[in-house]
Amino acid sequence: MPMYFKSFFRYVSLILLILASFTFFYFHLYDYLSLTTLKHYQLEAQTWTNSHYLLAVSLYIGLFTLLIACAVPCATVLTLIGGFLFDIIAILYAECCITFGGMILFLAVRTAIGSRFITKSRGLLKRIEAGFKQNAFNYLLSLRLIPIFPCWLSNIAAGMLNIPLKTFLSATAIGIFPSTVIYVLAGRGLDKILTDDQTPILVLVFTPSVLFPLLGLAILSLLPVFYKYIKKSD
Repeated sequence: MPMYFKSFFRYVSLILLILASFTFFYFHLYDYLSLTTLKHYQLEAQTWTNSHYLLAVSLYIGLFTLLIACAVPCATVLTLIGGFLFDIIAILYAECCITFGGMILFLAVRTAIGSRFITKSRGLLKRIEAGFKQNAFNYLLSLRLIPIFPCWLSNIAAGMLNIPLKTFLSATAIGIFPSTVIYVLAGRGLDKILTDDQTPILVLVFTPSVLFPLLGLAILSLLPVFYKYIKKSD
């Protein structure tokens, strides 16, 4: 096979994801991905979900996974909607969607860019890359635990730094679990919040009682890295 064909196939998955993401934003499809839209159709959505449960779950998982793979910032809203429509089992659905959708983006970036980025990095960038790879699980886990750090950005960064797939999957699944539980539980009471015109639920995770424990977990996840650094310095 000619070299340019091999080069093209390395980039094809990433190109397809970029095109899908461009289409989503170009046609303003994000307007439909909001709690305002759900408010207008909440009764219809609940009725249809109850009547076609398996189809509703399949559509939810498929759409959620695709949007995460396309780097669309939708995890919070879709996790809330999952809790609203499917109750507590939505924790499992959201975990799978965010983890495997992120894996698709991670692999696409790693295949297209990762190896070339690593070989061409020099100086400070090379040292940062080496340090991150040595403690990849702890660093990625801390990023997942901190809700202010975009999920899509950590997926891309992990792919560019060429970290192992097993490390990516384990750190992602563990790291997103606390915030996923919080949003699904909040989503279970979404009907009352929508009815009462109370929609500040999106900032729920930023309240001190929720944010500080998550930040504490993120710091704890980095303690082994600090310990290694101090021990190495001694």
